[in-house]
Amino acid sequence: MGCVGAHLRRAAVAGAATGLRSTVGLAALIARGRDLPGVLAGRAARPAAGAAVATELVLDKMPFTASRLDPPGLAGRLAFAAAAGALIARAAERPALPAAVVACAAALVTAKVGHDARVAAAERVPPLVAAAVEDALALGLASAAARG
Repeated sequence: MGCVGAHLRRAAVAGAATGLRSTVGLAALIARGRDLPGVLAGRAARPAAGAAVATELVLDKMPFTASRLDPPGLAGRLAFAAAAGALIARAAERPALPAAVVACAAALVTAKVGHDARVAAAERVPPLVAAAVEDALALGLASAAARG
């Protein structure tokens, strides 16, 4: 794919990050601060996005945190992935729906793969280490999607 598909690749990467940590894909785009509509471009958007990511990174390690594969967890990931995909498409002056669908599909896949990989890794290394590796992967993917 040439330039036409670059936005879809970025949407897939943002969706993949979102499947691992629900807030990171959208937060990375907000932190980048370009081509944002309305409230996402506002003064409070960056600190709020950063706080959301920090909170999620902590809560993810708590024993009371529900599985990302439970319907509410998946619904949130899909909403955030769709928003990230739509923002990427908007910035590329492309239709939002295909990018949102691609981001959602990637989020669904990585939510399941990430869950299963973390469970398997936690049998070999301390669970906190497995979670931290997943955090780093999610943050790296989100950063790559935002850099475009």
